[in-house]
Amino acid sequence: MKRSGISSENQYNQYQENLINAQVIQQGLLPKERHLKRLYDNYFTLYFPQNIVSGDFYWVGTRNGFKYLVVGDCTGHGVSAALLSVLALNLFEYTIMNKGCLRTSKILKEVDKKFIESFKNVGRDQFDNPWIDLSIVCIDEKKKKLYYSGANRKLLVVDKHKNKTLYKGSRYPVGGWQIKKLRQFEHQVINYTSGDKLYLGSDGFQDQIGGPSNKKYKSRNLHEFLVSNSDLTMKEQKKQLEKEFYSWKKNEPQLDDVCIIGVELK
Repeated sequence: MKRSGISSENQYNQYQENLINAQVIQQGLLPKERHLKRLYDNYFTLYFPQNIVSGDFYWVGTRNGFKYLVVGDCTGHGVSAALLSVLALNLFEYTIMNKGCLRTSKILKEVDKKFIESFKNVGRDQFDNPWIDLSIVCIDEKKKKLYYSGANRKLLVVDKHKNKTLYKGSRYPVGGWQIKKLRQFEHQVINYTSGDKLYLGSDGFQDQIGGPSNKKYKSRNLHEFLVSNSDLTMKEQKKQLEKEFYSWKKNEPQLDDVCIIGVELK
C-alpha cells in the first residue's frame, strides 16, 4: 500500500501561510496608528520586513507625562528574529508601564537583565545567543528636553535650519552575554526646539546593496538624505525614503529588515 505524503509544494504553501498568519500577529502587537497619533502629531513609520515577519520593532508609550519611543533590531531574520521582537516589546511594556522605570539608561539596564534571564537555562554551547541593537528616547515636552540612550544605535536630530546632530549610544547591545559582561548604559540630555525632527532606525536601509556600483547605501548617505528632506511633511519624507530605497535596491534582494521612524517635536 502506497503511503500518502505532503508534497514539497504543499509544504512550502503551508509554510508561507503560517508566515502570513505570523505577520498578522506581529503587526497586531506593534503600536497602532491611533497609539502613534495620540502621542505625536507629525511622524512617519517606514517598516519593510525582509521576509514577511521582521526582527525590527518599535514601541511607544507615555508615563508620568513623558513620551517614549523605542526602535530595535533583533539579531537574525525571519521567524526567530520576529519572536525576539515580541519578547522585546513585552519587556519594554513591563519595564516602563508596569515597573515604572523612567530614566532611559535604567530602562535599558532592566531590559538587558530580563532579556538575558530569558535564556539563562539554554545551553550556551548549543545556542547562538541573541541580542538587540536599539535606541530609546524619552521626550519631556514641558521642559523641551530629550533623554536618549542607545545600544549600538544612534539618534539623529535635525533643526528647522537643517542643522544635524548625531548622538551615539553605548557600543554594545541589549543581550548577547558574551559581548561584554559589565555593561553600563548611559543617557544623554538634549535640549530641543519645537519643530525639530528626530530619527531612529535599524541598519537595514544603510546596509542595503545597490546603486551604480552595487555597494552598501551607508549610514552617512542615509543621514544626509534625511537632512535634505527634513523640511518636507512627515508623510512626504516617508514617500521619498521609500522611493530612494527601491531606487537604490533595484533588482537586488532585500538583505535585512528595514525600520525608520521620524517624529516632529513640539
